[in-house]
Amino acid sequence: MNNLFFSLLAGHLIADFWFQPASWVASKKDNGWKSKQLILHTLIAAVLPVLFTLQPTIWWFVPVIFLTHYLIDILKSFFKESILSFLIDQSLHIGILWILATFFTEATVPNQFVLFWIYVCGFVLVTNPMGILTGMFLKSIIKTKSHSIKPDASAWIGIMERILIVIFITNGQLQAIGFLVAAKSVFRFSETQKDGNQKAEYFLLGTLVSFTLAIVVGLGIKYLITN
Repeated sequence: MNNLFFSLLAGHLIADFWFQPASWVASKKDNGWKSKQLILHTLIAAVLPVLFTLQPTIWWFVPVIFLTHYLIDILKSFFKESILSFLIDQSLHIGILWILATFFTEATVPNQFVLFWIYVCGFVLVTNPMGILTGMFLKSIIKTKSHSIKPDASAWIGIMERILIVIFITNGQLQAIGFLVAAKSVFRFSETQKDGNQKAEYFLLGTLVSFTLAIVVGLGIKYLITN
């Protein structure tokens, strides 16, 4: 694998999840290919990954990423929001970047920068992407009245928990994860008791899914930086 891929991936994740407000997502759904926000988002998603590589020789990646990202996002708009559509969408975007980095350039990134981009990819993954994936999974298992994923206090708690887990794993402090689970359980116990079994099940399942995803990402980072 060309190490240029990690800087491209970091740019994609930041553009797709940090630099894309909910209003832009709504505009894409409402206006389709005519959405100005879709064009602006696609432009950011094309420029940012290439910019992160610091390699001017691959400038031609920008129009290729722009066109493919635009077409993939339009295609996704025809399908119902689900875990499958989310994973396919991201797999296609990331697959395009991997193909470009692996088969269409010999440019590389210095090793000291590669480790930085691996960490960036991991920590971005455990924020909004894993929060969205966890929320989608919970809604597919437990029926709730709400059908939107909002960045409320619980979402931010989940993000901070996943970041801590990644930090613990990459520093070899696996036992600290157990203390994190115990601490969260103590603080949320009275709330789950008050709201009944369904609330307790939702809390427990959400915590397990969120922690599992964070552990997978943390182990992935540790594997990459040691190999």
